[in-house]
Amino acid sequence: MRFIAEIAVAGVLLAAVKWAFLHGRRMPRHRVHYLRVRLLLALHPGKGHANLAELWWRWGLLAVLRHARRSRPSLGLAGLLLSPASAYSVLLARAQYRRALRLPLDEHAVIFSPPRAGKTGWLARILAHYPGPVVSTTTKHDVFQLTSGIRSRTGPVHVFNPQGIGDVLSTFWWNPLDGCEDPAVAIRRADAFASSVSQKGVEDASFWAGKASDYLRAYFHAAAIAGLDLRHVARWVSGKGAEEPEAILISAPGAAHHLAGQLTEMRGEANKTISTVRMTMSRSLAFLSDPALAAAVLPGPGQSLDIAEFLRERGTLYLIAETRGDDAPVAPLFACLASEVHHVAGLLGSRSAGGRLDPPLLMALDEVTQICPVPVPSWLADSGGKGIQIITVAHGEAQLRSRWGADGARVIMDTSGVKLWLHGISDPAILEAASTLCGTAALKETRAWAWRRRPYHGYARHPVMTPDMIRQLPGRFALIIRGGMSPVAGRLPMAWNDPAYKRARRASQLIPTLAPPEAWPLLHGVKGEPADSWPLPDLEPEPLSLATVTDDPAEYPWQ
Repeated sequence: MRFIAEIAVAGVLLAAVKWAFLHGRRMPRHRVHYLRVRLLLALHPGKGHANLAELWWRWGLLAVLRHARRSRPSLGLAGLLLSPASAYSVLLARAQYRRALRLPLDEHAVIFSPPRAGKTGWLARILAHYPGPVVSTTTKHDVFQLTSGIRSRTGPVHVFNPQGIGDVLSTFWWNPLDGCEDPAVAIRRADAFASSVSQKGVEDASFWAGKASDYLRAYFHAAAIAGLDLRHVARWVSGKGAEEPEAILISAPGAAHHLAGQLTEMRGEANKTISTVRMTMSRSLAFLSDPALAAAVLPGPGQSLDIAEFLRERGTLYLIAETRGDDAPVAPLFACLASEVHHVAGLLGSRSAGGRLDPPLLMALDEVTQICPVPVPSWLADSGGKGIQIITVAHGEAQLRSRWGADGARVIMDTSGVKLWLHGISDPAILEAASTLCGTAALKETRAWAWRRRPYHGYARHPVMTPDMIRQLPGRFALIIRGGMSPVAGRLPMAWNDPAYKRARRASQLIPTLAPPEAWPLLHGVKGEPADSWPLPDLEPEPLSLATVTDDPAEYPWQ
């Protein structure tokens, strides 16, 4: 009897080993449950998924080392071999048998996730260990709480939170007009403001955004050379003092005359067109009606952000805002700041020895369509070669289409090297598209011949991942597709499970000590008085008279 029992136990063990490691090509009867069990046990999901050899060759350390000589040229071969993998790659997930899936620093990623599916913890884990500077956009302060203490060991931590979300104080203010004395800077920042305004349901939206940018760049340039601020720009946009910016631009040398000619168009006969353009411009500056938000663009001396220094010091910038309706009030301001960081990073990278920013800049764009609507489709085309890595986070393709249209959403999908779908997605179109990208595999199935009453064993092609299998992935798992490689189902690492986070929590170092700017005393010259007595900024500045603008060249240096 003992011998029979031992044979039975050995048979069960062999059957378990065969099921775990020799999964074969047979079609499971319940594919969804079969996949879930194998994923939870860290086993190979099944036929059609990447095997161990492919994981090692295309996702392992050797694969990212091949890319690292291009993305981190400053390290050299010896530096790469002696550095940890986090110095030249990003840990995306862990596949079967806990094999690490690593992504080079020159490839972009797009992730689709429903709310509360784990994308924040996954994104925070990447931010915490990124070797270069980081820009993070979010509607909550949880990313800041999870990563700021760890990121403070890499470089300085900066926060721009004009709305005071989660009682996290901003560490700087930023004036978009700084540097707009250069017409090229004024054009770049006006484009960012005008393009960030939602044009949902508007016919020829690109035309209206383009015309709004034409006028805003003239206003920005005029205000900059006159030493004015955005409150004056908002006043000009509303139609008050329309002659003032023209007079300033006419009195200025160089390309300002051309910008003055653009403003002359606003006095033409196309009143309906001008009214629509004014509405677009006023929406981009609507945040100035809130005194707290208006103060965020009125920095005092030394209270602004030096973007070039931030990039050189491998700092971390958190852009935090909440949405009100379809967009956040500060979305144009955030889009302008993020666009300026992207531009400066590309410029610094072009001047470096390797022709790209080293270490690269990570732009983790969570809720990008609402709080920081930068032109992601155009950025993705060449940012990787500049040393800028972009991770786009959205709830689904519909969210991307609502901001950039069907073609823009398609461009994001085509130019993002890695695509991740988290568990819980319920959009049939997204699930069907992901299933199609996974391809098919030949699986052995059993069918009964009704007329002969005997089974038939044959092969037929079936989807590697059906929509049901993708929708019912276990929690914290994602389907990952990269280029022409086989699909991978991996467990996402979470920030709260990271040893670095646990060490910082035990040492009470999760959040660094930050110094918020003392904006009111520096802005208004109030010294030695309590905070309650500091005056709010005047949102209705005294109008400039045309005589004042043109008669006193000693007082106004632009003349």
